[in-house]
This record gives sequence, C-alpha cells and structure tokens, in this order.
Amino acid sequence: MKRRSLFDIALDIILILIVILVIYWGIQLIFGGSPDLSQFNSALIIMLAGFLVKIYREIGEMRVGAKYSFLKIKEDIGSIKENMYLIKKKLKV
Repeated sequence: MKRRSLFDIALDIILILIVILVIYWGIQLIFGGSPDLSQFNSALIIMLAGFLVKIYREIGEMRVGAKYSFLKIKEDIGSIKENMYLIKKKLKV
C-alpha cells in the first residue's frame, strides 16, 4: 500500500471541504439563499483547480514510479545475461 504524504492528506481534506461548501451553496442558490453567484463561481473554480492539482500530482508520481521500475527491469535483465554467461562458461558451451 502506498504511503500518503502530508500534502496529499491536506489536499484531500481541503477538496472535501470545498465540495461540501459548493454543494451547500448550490442548494442555497436553488432555493434563493444567501451566497452571491460570484462566490459560488469562485468556489467552483477553486474546487476544479484542486482536482486538477491532485490529478497532476498523481500522474507525476506514476511517471516517477514507472521510470524507476523500468530501470530496475533493465538491471535485472543485465544480471540475467551475466548469470547466463556464467552458466555457459561452467558448462563450457
């Protein structure tokens, strides 16, 4: 299981709070409530920007993970070639 950083946890909490706020303000706007349309739009834009930051961060983590995985595979293939050479040498093939 992937260990989550403090930044990821804080981002999730902020996003959840903003989503709740947007839903609450949306319901208030539907029934003639208090928030202005500009406040609602600002919260909606901040929520979407937060989701974009979260997605961008996770894609970046996947890219880094893939890079190191491919380097590890390359090292493993090198060690297999080395082992095959030693086996051939011992068998005198």
